[in-house]
Amino acid sequence: MTAELTYTATCRNNHLFILDGLTDGESQTGRRLHEDVTDFANSIGRHNYCTRHVIKNRNMLVAVLKAIETECKASVLFPALHFECHGDGEKGLWLAASNEYISWQDLAILITPVNAATRNNVSVILASCESFKLCESVDIKSPCPFHFMIAPNQKIEAGATQDSLLPFYKEVILTGEFNKALAYLDAKFMYFIAGEWFYTRIASFYSNHYSAKDKQEIMKQMIDAEVAKAGYSNRQLIRSIRPKVKKFLSDQKEFYQAVESQFLHGSTNVPYADLKKFIDLNKSSR
Repeated sequence: MTAELTYTATCRNNHLFILDGLTDGESQTGRRLHEDVTDFANSIGRHNYCTRHVIKNRNMLVAVLKAIETECKASVLFPALHFECHGDGEKGLWLAASNEYISWQDLAILITPVNAATRNNVSVILASCESFKLCESVDIKSPCPFHFMIAPNQKIEAGATQDSLLPFYKEVILTGEFNKALAYLDAKFMYFIAGEWFYTRIASFYSNHYSAKDKQEIMKQMIDAEVAKAGYSNRQLIRSIRPKVKKFLSDQKEFYQAVESQFLHGSTNVPYADLKKFIDLNKSSR
């Protein structure tokens, strides 16, 4: 007998931000997407749904994301962040005007505060070659940078992104049905749902990897994180932190609840009792 975990991801996005990193001399796919999405949203009474920001350099991107974060804190804003930029699987997101690459890891770091401000309700859509690499920056021991992500895992033509993403956005605006909207995407696009990934990984961790070695590695990372928060390091500080972390790791329920809350920015979706039942039943069926 096996058990299943039930997790439902809900798309709550109520505004689309297009972050356009292309130059004036290139095909203006970001501008056209903004015009088409705005026209459609207006036609069904959803005015001011879409905003386009032309991103000239890294500093401008940081400033725009900070402004969105501030707005999220001050209102009920759940943004979808659409990046209309070139991408490289190894180098990251390319801002053409300044010839700057932002690594996928750095981009995740920049997005995370926005997701925190919405309690895990930020969506990220990238119309950039090989940009699915961004999901590799997700770490189960750190707050997730986005609720879900859509991106191609290979090189892709501008026309394919326009043909896929415009009907995708129309469906999301009209019905809010994420799964139905996914059907419009080109086969080169993949999606990543952070909550789904988390519960799969944490169940696997408890089932297969909750060993002394794993606990030691987690303990080290948690101590390092506490030291970083303190802003200094010495033996006395580490000695004071270590027993607290050790006690924390010895209680599986407390550990799970803390990791879930941290990763999902305070959201709790699967009770520990359900997770434990799933793990125990699957262990007994082996």
